[in-house]
Amino acid sequence: MEITEEKTLKCYVACKLNADACNYIQNMHRMIKAAREVRNLGVAVYVHCNDFLEGLVDGNFDYYDYFDNAQPWLEISDFMYVSPGWEDSSGTKKEIEFAISLGKPVFYSMEALEYSLNHQGI
Repeated sequence: MEITEEKTLKCYVACKLNADACNYIQNMHRMIKAAREVRNLGVAVYVHCNDFLEGLVDGNFDYYDYFDNAQPWLEISDFMYVSPGWEDSSGTKKEIEFAISLGKPVFYSMEALEYSLNHQGI
């Protein structure tokens, strides 16, 4: 691994997750797809739906095991990207409010994120 002086930006990718099983998988698909787009911009990403795999192994996680594990990652992220489909998610709304309370920029479109990265800096 090469060590550079330039800081790699960190993004917390959020989206709705809670739903029936089929919708949960579709929501994870959307979130991971969005994370890949953000990663392709040269940004490190945290995708909290990946905690799902740990939950499968544990077999006994509840909502707060997932939610509470994700929040410290939001705290250290430079910004949040919210992928489509979040509008009726109370958990995502809480994450957005938390990000805003921390002074983190929140992006709802890839175009706005790319513009900020290329023209304004984050």
